Amino acid sequence: MEHVGIEAVSRGAKKAILNDQQKKAIDIIQKNIEKTHTRQQIELYQEDYENLLKNKIKETVDIIYLDPPYETNFAYQAVKAIIENHLMNEDSIIIIETDQGKKIKEQLDNLEIEIMDERKYGRAYLIFLGKKRKG
Repeated sequence: MEHVGIEAVSRGAKKAILNDQQKKAIDIIQKNIEKTHTRQQIELYQEDYENLLKNKIKETVDIIYLDPPYETNFAYQAVKAIIENHLMNEDSIIIIETDQGKKIKEQLDNLEIEIMDERKYGRAYLIFLGKKRKG
């Protein structure tokens, strides 16, 4: 997942917030940040995603890319936390990478979110979400 954030910054994004719980993954991400000279634009955390969403991010985010471990409910829980913590603006997009597209879409059905697009690449689905439009 970190490659998406680093690539976004290298292509002009003002800032990327990256997170992983695993120390080994953080070490690899840190090396990639150093190689790409993107340290100034990247906030890197080694946190539980719920703590990150509830306590660390204090601003709305334009694009949120979620790549939770497959076979978990983390995608649903993360989207719910993003909504509850008001981390989206009207134009924000959440992208979920998963191999359980149908299951996640069913889970998301009861949240104030709408599926804008869905793409399948091999066994992986990318589900694009936005805030539900009123009216």
